[in-house]
Amino acid sequence: MKYSLFRFIDVFEAFAIYLICFASNLIFIYVQTLNLEEVSYILESFIKSIIDYQVTINFFLTFIIIVFHYQFLNRKKTEISCRILVGDTMVHIIIRYILHSLAILVFSFLLSLSLNFYLELKVTSNLYLVVIFIIYILISAGQVKRE
Repeated sequence: MKYSLFRFIDVFEAFAIYLICFASNLIFIYVQTLNLEEVSYILESFIKSIIDYQVTINFFLTFIIIVFHYQFLNRKKTEISCRILVGDTMVHIIIRYILHSLAILVFSFLLSLSLNFYLELKVTSNLYLVVIFIIYILISAGQVKRE
C-alpha cells in the first residue's frame, strides 16, 4: 500500500472496527441458536432482552464506521492536497481510497466468514453488513477532497 492514504494504524483501526461489527452480529446469531432454557431461565430472559435490540445495536456499531471514515478523511485532507501538488490526480486518490477500503473490508469479512463456517451459522446476515459497508465506502469516497 505504497501510495495509500492508509497507514498501518489506520488499517488496523478500520480492520478492528469492521471485525467488531461482524463479530457482534455473529454473536447475536449464535446466541439465538443456543438452547438456554435448559441452563437457566434468568439467563435466557436476559439474553432475549438484549437480542430484542439487535438491530439497534448493529445500527449503532455500523454508525461507528461512518464516523471512522469521516474522521479519517478529515485527518488526511492536508496529505491529499500535498499529493495533488506533487502530481497525483484526485481520481487516482479516490480510486486507491476505495480499493484499499474495500480490501480492508474484504479481509475482515473473510475472517468473520471463517468464523461463520466454524460455528455453522448463516452467512446472509454478514452479507447484508458487507453491502451496507460498501455503500458507506462509496459515499465516503465522495468526501475525498482537498483542504
